[in-house]
Amino acid sequence: MGEVVAGARGRGTEDVRRHNLAALLGLVHAGGATTRAEVTRQLELNRSTIGGLVGTLVEAGLVVERLPAADATSGRVGRPSLEVRAREGGAEVLAGYVDVHELQVLRVGLGGTVAGRRTIALASPPDPETAADLFADTAADLLAVGPPDVVVGVGLAVPGTVRTEDGSVAYAPNLGWDDAPFGDRAAKSLTERTGRRVRVDVANDADLGLLAEHRRGAAVGLTDVVYLCGTYGLGGGVLTGGHPLTGKRGFAGEVGHMGVDPDGRPCRCGSRGCWESETLASAWAQPFDLDENAADIVDLVLQRLGSGGVVSRRTRDKLSRAFARGLANMVHLFDPQAIVLGDGLWRDLWPALADDVLPWVDRFVMPAMRAGVEVRGSALGRDSTVLGAAELAFAPLLDDPLGVLAGQASSQSPARSS
Repeated sequence: MGEVVAGARGRGTEDVRRHNLAALLGLVHAGGATTRAEVTRQLELNRSTIGGLVGTLVEAGLVVERLPAADATSGRVGRPSLEVRAREGGAEVLAGYVDVHELQVLRVGLGGTVAGRRTIALASPPDPETAADLFADTAADLLAVGPPDVVVGVGLAVPGTVRTEDGSVAYAPNLGWDDAPFGDRAAKSLTERTGRRVRVDVANDADLGLLAEHRRGAAVGLTDVVYLCGTYGLGGGVLTGGHPLTGKRGFAGEVGHMGVDPDGRPCRCGSRGCWESETLASAWAQPFDLDENAADIVDLVLQRLGSGGVVSRRTRDKLSRAFARGLANMVHLFDPQAIVLGDGLWRDLWPALADDVLPWVDRFVMPAMRAGVEVRGSALGRDSTVLGAAELAFAPLLDDPLGVLAGQASSQSPARSS
């Protein structure tokens, strides 16, 4: 018989309790208000165990319990099941999305409730330092209005490849960033402005858009999805078998830089004939001669495509074929249940182009792989990326609720100086 290590049983019990607390908080976060009875059914634990877990999360300030509204006023006889929901003003995260012409910043509570929002227009792509400082300034303004008990994390999205281990941006061609320590600068700036020392995580915008749509939007319940987004580029996130496709360094999903024409146009990434550069050029190149960096590029493209005439028709056909070619490649490579068009140009253009694009997709995709694949717009609209950044920031809390709160206890006083 093997030797029993002192404390092993205790550690095992603690691990089980941590797992159960995380599972319960995850249910409330993803599904909203629920009842003790429903939690008991889903977690397959006895009622007394559920009662203890709920009590722990209530004491931690993460959830509240109350009678469901219908039961509180109905005069119904019998003991009702208490409703469990996220506590407003308890644990929140900060989320930001830096794009070419815009910075979005949100305060988000458990359950995905947006507690505050700012959108900052940018005249040109900001450098990493400016973006980090502007995010921190905006976040400080949001926190000044009814500050939460604790900020458990910060999630930031950028249109580029990100080293997830340290939050540095390896390459973001549309922003002009190269090897930028964005996460560190944002953390430092936020501490200087708020006195809060908070974990900052940075990730690719398409990966985060996919995360949000899978958690709360157009990809809920799906296991195999390609998510596409971008206005000044074309990024992708891939879910396969229910798991995100990340690659060795976390750089997977750069589908916009898939080569489609070796003799094509130069791309900002340094290559030539990328799906991104070929498709975008079809939208705004001559004879429309649009400024590809214009802040209102989506409106300009839609106006031109709807203007009628031979030139408009030719451009519509060219753009539809170019986009369909890439969509067909997504089907052949990843065999998805759905392709979700997220925040940016392609979601906005889809209603005007779907009838032109889909016949080309049918033509380009092998018949055996075409059946059942749906191309759909995002359910979260322009918020998909920044809400995904919020989900990224919540991940540690949802994995270990009490551990994260204990780690933040000494660093969350707004009056504390760094």
